[in-house]
Amino acid sequence: MKFNIYKSVALCSLLALTGCHDFEEMNTNPYAPVYDPTVIGGTADGIDIDYTLSENALKSLQATESAVGATFFNFMYEGLYNDYQTATNLTHDVYAAYSGSNGFLNNAPAYAYNDAWSASRWRHFYDDRTISEYSQLIKTFWFCNREYYHNVFHITRIYYAFLMSAQTDTYGDIPIKYYVKGMIPPEENVEYSSQEEVYGLIFQILDQAITGLHNPPAGAQYKFSDTDDRVYKGDVNKWLRFANTLRLRLALRVSNVNPALAKEQGEKALTDPAGLMQGQEDNMKLIPKRQFVTGGNENIFALMYGWGASVVLPKEMEWAYKNQALKDGIDSSADGFVAKVSQGAEEGTVVGLDNQKFNEKEANCYLDPRCEVLWFRPTSLDDLNAKDGIHESDKEFGGYRNGVTEVGSKYTTVYSPMRVDQRTDVMNRKVWWNLAREIVWMGYSESLFLKAEAALRGWAGLPKTDAKKYYEEGIRASMNYYEIDADAEGQQKIDNYINHLAGMKAFTSGSDEEQLEQIITQKWLAVYPNGNEGWAEVRRTDYPRYLLLPRYGNNSNGEVENTKLIKRISYPNSESRNPLKPDYTQGTRVWWDVADTMDDSGKWHTPNNFR
Repeated sequence: MKFNIYKSVALCSLLALTGCHDFEEMNTNPYAPVYDPTVIGGTADGIDIDYTLSENALKSLQATESAVGATFFNFMYEGLYNDYQTATNLTHDVYAAYSGSNGFLNNAPAYAYNDAWSASRWRHFYDDRTISEYSQLIKTFWFCNREYYHNVFHITRIYYAFLMSAQTDTYGDIPIKYYVKGMIPPEENVEYSSQEEVYGLIFQILDQAITGLHNPPAGAQYKFSDTDDRVYKGDVNKWLRFANTLRLRLALRVSNVNPALAKEQGEKALTDPAGLMQGQEDNMKLIPKRQFVTGGNENIFALMYGWGASVVLPKEMEWAYKNQALKDGIDSSADGFVAKVSQGAEEGTVVGLDNQKFNEKEANCYLDPRCEVLWFRPTSLDDLNAKDGIHESDKEFGGYRNGVTEVGSKYTTVYSPMRVDQRTDVMNRKVWWNLAREIVWMGYSESLFLKAEAALRGWAGLPKTDAKKYYEEGIRASMNYYEIDADAEGQQKIDNYINHLAGMKAFTSGSDEEQLEQIITQKWLAVYPNGNEGWAEVRRTDYPRYLLLPRYGNNSNGEVENTKLIKRISYPNSESRNPLKPDYTQGTRVWWDVADTMDDSGKWHTPNNFR
């Protein structure tokens, strides 16, 4: 990354913003003077603002001060959503086994590096979120009226810490010094911070922000409006709970590489008086604008469905949906079960089922109720998109293995497409996805699974036996989010599923590792469709155990061994001009990913997540 690339970006921040918010509603001039980035002093160290502004820069901020709400709205809305299909869905979502993509088969889903897609994610984080929005916001809050903007200064930093975590988990080491303080690095060739350093800065931000929100000055009166903060409506308590839950998520992320740091940060999150997320109303999410006149503002999954329904049920999720709750008491921890799973990985079969078929009335397993809400049974697109309504087949749910190409244009008659009604923005719990449906980036169910793992590790005095309680509560919270509990039939399905979970026995007679496998597998199901988090946890824990390699090898040009899973995204080619860029490949593990449990033949081995 070179400084001179971004000078013009910083000078155009407000103009870039004007098309993304309803300025007429705010009586704000969309052609107000642009932001002047000039600073005086400042160092690369830490997160504190240790610089001052030139007179012109301060006047520039004051002239655009009325736009901070609009800027924050765009900052939150576009945070992980900008160019979602190419920046996330065809990479992170596929690598997390959340998206089976029958399109772009030989591209990123097969580990081929696509520079345009990586460059898009990189550009949006640095040009748009960091320089154009975050920098302008924290400088305005700090220099224009520090006490008045006290709370929103810290709220903005909490969300930036969230975005930082997704960026470093994607690439590993990243340039972040100066940027985190709202500055543009003065050097032409920008230094990369190690991922360990980035996590240290994230924890500093969260620590400072949580303390600041607990102790606001009397003059801290500014609050984001409901239209600017469409998730939490400016509610400081909800932001505190999000910050604590994020802190616990990231503490567990580093538990294998730095157990002491993980415990310290995790216990701070668990003991903070604001607590963790308390219910679905605390979910951090993306709420679509749902405005056809400004394309791209609808739910991205509904949009992608309209582009040929190329997102289908992955084979790994099919197995998970069909093999967690076992009617006849199959021992999921026994060698026989593991052998069948491994065999299924090669043959495309499912444990306990005959002839690759799953008959709900005859199978040994209870189908996960979430499957029926989130995926269609294999059905032709003509029948799914019929003018007189959706005509779904009665076929068994079918999962797609990444890299398979044989089915061509008839893939929705073989595999299960996402359960989408792209013709409406009316919510329907039976067909979950539509043009206005939210996407959850961090949810209440995840917070319960985080707490389950924290209990398993004995953090903050939580009884180890509570791991089972939070595990079950996490599953129920996930089911309830999808409103499966809304009627007696759905509640019965939930009860049947939970009461027959084969993994429950791990909490009475299993090792810590066996218990963790159950927690992470169910968390993986609950976190869907957030591939940023799902892929990170796959790499950290090596669960679920049945993730598959691309069917016919990968197209990484040797960067990723054919017997290994992909570990990170390569830096965009524009970074090759910076001699300080680290020399990593897509097969290089990131800092907190301490071991690869697939051997040289591609066989999965039980990991060690307790070091």
